[in-house]
Amino acid sequence: MSKTVTVGPRTRVGVAAALALALSVPCTALAAPLAPAGERSAGCPTPGKEPGIGHVPLFTDAGVALYAGGDYTADGGTAEAEGLLVVGGHATFAKTAGGVFNVGRVGAGSGILPASGELMLAVGGDLGIAKGTTVDVGHGLTAGPRYGGSVRVGGKIDEKGSLTTNGGSLSSGTGAREALGPYAAFGGTVRRESASLAALRPTGTSVRSGGTVTFEGRGAAAPQVFEISAGDIDGASTFLFRSLPEGAAVVINVKGGQAVGISPLSVGINGDRVDTYDSPRFGEAASRILYNFEESASIRLGGGGNFMGLILAPEADADLTASTNGRLYAGGDIRTHGAGNESHNYPWVGSSVFGCEPTPEGPGGGAPQPEPSRPAPSPSRPGGGGATPAQPAEPAPTPVASTATPSPSEPTPVPSTTPPAGGKRDGSLATTGGQTAPYLLAAAALGVPGGVFLLVPRRRRVRR
Repeated sequence: MSKTVTVGPRTRVGVAAALALALSVPCTALAAPLAPAGERSAGCPTPGKEPGIGHVPLFTDAGVALYAGGDYTADGGTAEAEGLLVVGGHATFAKTAGGVFNVGRVGAGSGILPASGELMLAVGGDLGIAKGTTVDVGHGLTAGPRYGGSVRVGGKIDEKGSLTTNGGSLSSGTGAREALGPYAAFGGTVRRESASLAALRPTGTSVRSGGTVTFEGRGAAAPQVFEISAGDIDGASTFLFRSLPEGAAVVINVKGGQAVGISPLSVGINGDRVDTYDSPRFGEAASRILYNFEESASIRLGGGGNFMGLILAPEADADLTASTNGRLYAGGDIRTHGAGNESHNYPWVGSSVFGCEPTPEGPGGGAPQPEPSRPAPSPSRPGGGGATPAQPAEPAPTPVASTATPSPSEPTPVPSTTPPAGGKRDGSLATTGGQTAPYLLAAAALGVPGGVFLLVPRRRRVRR
């Protein structure tokens, strides 16, 4: 039974003087050296201590970061996809102005990614790379004994641009089953887990008021479960979580099959804003939250903000111009085409099925001992830590634009003592998009005096 209460008419979200001030901050691109891949831990981050956005690979993870049951298309000015990308259909990389699209290792991300030389891109169908576009897989992972990132393609490779594996293996023409391997049935896993999570009883309430949805926790249940209709989350941009027990995983079950459009602008947990890159809770927040769109046929993440949390959408196509921080599993097609938007790999702490999967042996075999990891709960009954609800110490965060430092770009690879055996290489990662740039574009396009209004696009095409 839904616990959602709708308050007031659905409106566009207005952001006035604070956002106008934020838009005056220049988008600065920084550079930083890469750490040798062999210095990574072979394990996973301790729950609650997930890293924020940075340059350095920190942990190894063999889990699926991005899954498209249909086709995957990266065009426009989109920048990168961290972690393992699995595509059931065809994959197309065609950046409008050309340039680099990073896969596996990215310029700035969670630092949670596959070990050097491991699979980072699996495509069941064909792989197409447009002229002027470079797909750079496993960039800078040169600590050995293996290098870069591996690519498997079931169909043919149409390489009008460039595919760089940095020493990783490359195969094509093997058929979908061989290319996808153990991930050929991943779509079924997504559907089963989505249905299981959807059956959980709510432990708290959700309230929609204007463009803001507030999720109010109750008690010490883990996970914290909320329910909201697709109609009530459609058009929202600010998400506030209150009275959440410390460390508890969060499940948001979105009910109904209508198309959903969200332009993420601000996320707060227990009074702290967590969606800016300078937030000390950024990684923790991205790893705690899961949105379960069990029946939705279409999901659009518009604008240029940070969407926080894992997305389960077994029946949906996904259209992205915002950056995602958390895994994304769509049963249909995924198109990413924003201005420098990125997909960052934050595994979910609520279930071993979608959690971090540590590599048995770190890159080079000489990695430090892993941090302790949590016991794995039952796949269909997610769990979380903590027992005492934490009340907000101050009012919920105001939805203003981020003034945090944008994603750094073009780190310098660390040279290895042994050159990679095979695979093309170049000297830089793609320039990653700063999160203030989309706001500048929105302000210029809309030209609203005294404030900026982010329009929420709605995608109504239904595909079944």
